[in-house]
Amino acid sequence: MSPIKFLVVLSLLVLFLLFIAQNAGYAEISFFYATYKVPLFVLLLTSFSIGFLLPSFYFLFKEALLKRRLYQIEEGLREWSRGYLGRAEKLLSSARDSQGVRVFLAKLLWKQGKADEAMSINFYVCPVLEEALLKQEEGNLEEKLKEVVLRDPENLRALKKLRDFYALRDRWETALEYQEKVLELCEKWERDVQKKVKAEIMAKLYLSGSEDKFIEKAVDIYTTPFIHAVYIKHLLKQDKSKDAKKHLDKISSGHLEEVLWHLMEDQEALTRLLSAIETKAGTLTPDTLAMVYIKLNLPSKVKEMEDNISSVTRSLFYSTFSHKEQDKYCLEALRELSKPFLCTCGKVYNNYTPLCVRCGKWGEIKIRRAI
Repeated sequence: MSPIKFLVVLSLLVLFLLFIAQNAGYAEISFFYATYKVPLFVLLLTSFSIGFLLPSFYFLFKEALLKRRLYQIEEGLREWSRGYLGRAEKLLSSARDSQGVRVFLAKLLWKQGKADEAMSINFYVCPVLEEALLKQEEGNLEEKLKEVVLRDPENLRALKKLRDFYALRDRWETALEYQEKVLELCEKWERDVQKKVKAEIMAKLYLSGSEDKFIEKAVDIYTTPFIHAVYIKHLLKQDKSKDAKKHLDKISSGHLEEVLWHLMEDQEALTRLLSAIETKAGTLTPDTLAMVYIKLNLPSKVKEMEDNISSVTRSLFYSTFSHKEQDKYCLEALRELSKPFLCTCGKVYNNYTPLCVRCGKWGEIKIRRAI
């Protein structure tokens, strides 16, 4: 600013202050028994200044704290991405009052083997919860989960864990109640997956002795090889063999083998479906067809295709129909080694279950394509 402009501005300011001083009223203020006359505009200006400065200092301090916390979170995530879990834990510990950070911090502690610390930070979202479920260590787990849902009825993670808790204990009716809530609250991207979970829970509920309506509704909601197999059993139970065969015929070749493996332990169902199965023989692997014949005690049928089946299936065939005591022991060992269902986590099963007891995932158990 040029000297002339500065002098002009200063002159205007002085004139303005003189005008205010000559035309403003005075107010008397008392302080320590002394009375002072102060221009009213000075009091107003002081009040406005204090009212502006105090909030400004407060928010500047608050902003500095938030910036520091944000920096620590960013650095913590950066150290985590680089593999330094200990450093990430230290950086994130100062921001643990945030729910999202507590969840992440609990996971970091769990990965470092600090299970108790992880539980103390955030019980109901901690990965330790999955371990407790898988190990079937009940304790007060159920009560704690219910407390979480009572405080936050829309806590999707806690609702899923309660569903899993009851499913692992074959309490399918209660599991279905919680799955209904999960399906109602879940986001659009996982709605299809949760429909599948609901349908398989309903199928298990039917198998546990509940009403027929559950499997009939399950077929309408979502169809998996397991649900196809349970529905076929339902039709056969109703003496609707023709409908069962029609339903089997509608199943795609990609799912047919898996459906047959779900039926493999039901000798009566295989007997009644044999003609329909043989019409589909061209879409089945020789091993699957051979296992159907073995289950139905038809060794001559297996003999005809012996050259096309694997060594494991051939061994099962000879051990099954052998009268030697040694072969019976061999058969038991082979059955243990050749469990047909395999989860993506590596856990093998003789019979299908929708929820893996090792990894706690739904729908990851499939037929083993090679033993």
